Amino acid sequence: MQINWPEDFGFISKIHPDGVRVSSDVIASYASSIADLLKTQGVKPGERVALWLTDGPDKIAAVLGCWMTGAVFCVLPSFAGNTKTERSQARIQGVFSVLDPKLLLQSAGSELPPEAYGNVSSVTLGGHLTSPAETTDIRPKLAERNADDLAFIQFTSGSTGGKAKGAEVRFRQLEANLEALAKRTELSAKDHMVSWAPMYHDMGLMAVLLAFRAGADLTLMETDHFVRRPSAWLEAISKCKGTVTTAPPTALKLLTRRRAVDVDLSSLRYAWIGGEAVFPKVASEFEDAYAQAGLARGVIQPTYGMAETVVGISCGVPGTEWITRNGVISCGKTLDGMEVQIQSGDGAALPDGTEGKIMTRGASVIDGYLGLERFEKGSWYDTGDLGFLDDGYLFVTGRMKDLLKRGAESYPASLVEAIAEMALELRTGRVAAFANFRADLGKEEIVLLVESRAWDDSQTRVVASAVLGELGLQVDVIRPAKGGRLPRTSSGKIMRQMTAKQYLEGTI
Repeated sequence: MQINWPEDFGFISKIHPDGVRVSSDVIASYASSIADLLKTQGVKPGERVALWLTDGPDKIAAVLGCWMTGAVFCVLPSFAGNTKTERSQARIQGVFSVLDPKLLLQSAGSELPPEAYGNVSSVTLGGHLTSPAETTDIRPKLAERNADDLAFIQFTSGSTGGKAKGAEVRFRQLEANLEALAKRTELSAKDHMVSWAPMYHDMGLMAVLLAFRAGADLTLMETDHFVRRPSAWLEAISKCKGTVTTAPPTALKLLTRRRAVDVDLSSLRYAWIGGEAVFPKVASEFEDAYAQAGLARGVIQPTYGMAETVVGISCGVPGTEWITRNGVISCGKTLDGMEVQIQSGDGAALPDGTEGKIMTRGASVIDGYLGLERFEKGSWYDTGDLGFLDDGYLFVTGRMKDLLKRGAESYPASLVEAIAEMALELRTGRVAAFANFRADLGKEEIVLLVESRAWDDSQTRVVASAVLGELGLQVDVIRPAKGGRLPRTSSGKIMRQMTAKQYLEGTI
C-alpha cells in the first residue's frame, strides 16, 4: 500500500474544539506500537482485528498498525455500543459472528459492553502507545502487502436489517479505487482534506485513505462533534483553508436551514456528496446559501458508489456544472477502471435515456462477502439501484425494491420521502415511504410514516398536497411513526423493508 505522509494531522473533538495537531512521526510511532501489540497477542497475517476506538490518532494508527502486521481491520459500526434491547444486541452479535475477530482493540473509557463481543479477546489501548524517540518510517512495512491480501472488512449499511454482510476489500481493489478517485478529483499533496464522516462508513474511511494516498493534509472531526455543532464542519474548512471534503446531502440540507456564520469557503474546490440520493434542490440551495461565503459553483459534486465497489463508481469533475434530466441530477461519469450498464429485468442492455437496473463491474468490485459465496469474476454486479445513462453520465433514480407503483406508473420511494420532508421542513431521513398490500381491500396502498412526536391533521394535508402536486400521486396513509422513531441502518438510512414489516405487525 502506497502511503504519502503529510507533515501532521489535525483532530477536532469535544475535548479539542479548536483542533490539535499531531505529527506524522507520532502517528507512525503509535502504529508501530500497535503492530508490536498485535504480535504479542498472537495476531497473524490475514486474521481480523475489530476496532472500537474514539476518533483521533489511535484510530488512524490502528489502521496502519494492522496493515504493518498483515492483519485485516474492521471499524465496527456505531450501533455496536448499543445492547439495550434484544434486537440491538442481536445486531452486533451478528456482526461479531460473521467477522470472527482474533482481537478487539478498544479505547479507554468507551469500551463495548461485554455482551456485545462475548468471548473475543479484548485489549484497551492506553499505555501501549509511545511517542517516538526517533523518526519511525513504517512505509516499507506497508509496502509489503500483496495486491490480493485483504485490507479491511466493511460492513454494508444493510447489515443491520438481516444477516450481516461484510464486504471483503483487497488491496488491489482499494488501490484501484483510490487511484481513480484521486485522478477524477485532481487530488494532490497541495490539498487539505477535512472530514467528519465516520470511519465505519466507506465515505469516511476513504476520505482518510485518499489523503494518505496523495499526501494531502488531513483534518478529522469527531463525528459526534459534528452532530452537536454541525456548523463546526464549515468552520473547520474556513479555519484550515480546506480544499476537499465529503458529506451526505443530509448535511447540506441541515446547514442550509441552520447557516454557519462568519465562514470563508473560498478555499474549498471539491466536495463529493453521496451516501444517499442527491436532489438538485438540496445541492443548489446549499450553493446559494453559501455563495456569499465564497463557495464557488461546481464545488458540490454528487457521487455514486457503495461498499461493494470500495466506495466510488462515478463522480463529477471539479468545477463542472451539474447535468440534470427530468429533475434527476447526474452523479458524473464512471471512474477509470469501472463500467456501468443499464439492464432490463431480463438482463438485456438498455439504450441511453432508458431507466433500468444499474449494473457495474471493474477493478474496484469486491470478490464477495465474508463467509458467503464469491462473486463470479468479471460478471456484472447488480447494485440494486435504478437509473439511466445519458452520453456517459449516470443518473440514479431509486432502488429496485423501493419503487411505489400506482397504475402504470412507478415512483422511487426516496423521491416521495424527499418531497414530504421538504414540505414539512424536516431533515433527510425523517420519512419512510413504502407499499403495503391490503388483502382486505384487494389493493396495494402507499404509506408514508413520519418521524414526529407532535402531529396534527394539518401536517397530513400539507404532505398529501405536496406529493400530489409534485408527482400526481395519491398517498393512502400518512401518519407519524409510533414512538416517534423509524428503524435505520448503521449509516443512518431508513430501513424501508423493516419499517413496512413493523407497520404490518402494528408495532410502528
